[in-house]
Amino acid sequence: ISSVYQADVLTEDGESYSYIGLAEGDFKTRWRNHNKSFRADRYRNETELSKLIWELKDKEIQYELNWKTLATCKSYTAGSKFCNLCLTEKLPIPKNKSCINKR
Repeated sequence: ISSVYQADVLTEDGESYSYIGLAEGDFKTRWRNHNKSFRADRYRNETELSKLIWELKDKEIQYELNWKTLATCKSYTAGSKFCNLCLTEKLPIPKNKSCINKR
């Protein structure tokens, strides 16, 4: 089953940021890929979240990162007119003022 998740970043100086993403299939695999992009410099521009984390690291700003699942749903299947997973991801983005997503 696929999921829509949110990563919340809170900096030591009180700034708050949110990133909303989707994981088709296993979230654990997606989470590992995010963590890879936080550690390896060559992946620093892989997502908006990794860009933010690297920006904080470069400025030596401490941060806390918390993950939560917003929804679970089916991904696209052949013959469908739309993808429930994609639509579910897009809904909370405009509502969240601290969201760093570029969509």
